[in-house]
Amino acid sequence: MDAVCTDEFTREERDLCDGYWSAGYIGNPYEGSALMAKQWAALCDNRLALLDEQTLRFKLVEGMQRLYNGIAGDLDCPIHLNSPVSRVEHTDDGATITLESGETETADAVIVTVPVGALGTIEFSPALHPDMCRVIDQKWNSTGAKIWIKVRGHHSIVCYAPSPGPVTVMRSEYFTDDGATILVGFGPDHTAIDLEDPESARRILAEWDLDLEVIGCTGHDWVADRYSGQAWATLKKGQFIDGWSHLLARDSRLYFAGADWANGWRGVVVDGALESGISQARTVIRELRDSETG
Repeated sequence: MDAVCTDEFTREERDLCDGYWSAGYIGNPYEGSALMAKQWAALCDNRLALLDEQTLRFKLVEGMQRLYNGIAGDLDCPIHLNSPVSRVEHTDDGATITLESGETETADAVIVTVPVGALGTIEFSPALHPDMCRVIDQKWNSTGAKIWIKVRGHHSIVCYAPSPGPVTVMRSEYFTDDGATILVGFGPDHTAIDLEDPESARRILAEWDLDLEVIGCTGHDWVADRYSGQAWATLKKGQFIDGWSHLLARDSRLYFAGADWANGWRGVVVDGALESGISQARTVIRELRDSETG
């Protein structure tokens, strides 16, 4: 945002940029990493329209559930759900995890896919490197929320507003068969929106003087969720160079994978999680194989 906060740009231009990146960062645009925004642009041929298509337009057929089921179908090992981990012990030849129930599991290696926002809920032994701990303490710039609002009638809407508005970007997402529109909105502060309260949705629409009948609204507060502690991962100033990559360093059988650590689409789309997961899985397989033959 610093680049547009000059007399070279009008107030309207600054407000549009503020609104766009408040939603993109899903956090404070003035604290976000400019390098992260440039990387997003580079991944989209430096075309804003393509960036919007990549992050907003394309959907998975049958949603994320189809992806989860596909991954699960490839596995020939048990999957333990509802099993929160409280402790990870890691050495140069293996790892042991302790569940909140007290149960333990031992393995040749452990890949942690917990996002930065929730890593503070897990004890690591030996303790993580100070650079890693600093990133976990700082967290990302991901403090916002995403809300779905259902309104009566079919309406094509695209709205922008600068922070600290509760929602800074809102757009029509779906037209339903029952004659309604599903709007999706993004805001930088999850505490500014009650995702399940229609009155909160009406106040959001009133920001743009939209005279629409709210049927309902919903969303999930990922920042308040102890198992995520954040919305999608976006970086604060300085964390592009001195931040996320520290969690990729290792001196034991402890590995980190997930969208938070992706080299490409970090955080905002599932491609980054897949890239990171595949890369780390191959690394683990290679290193375990080398240790057996070495």
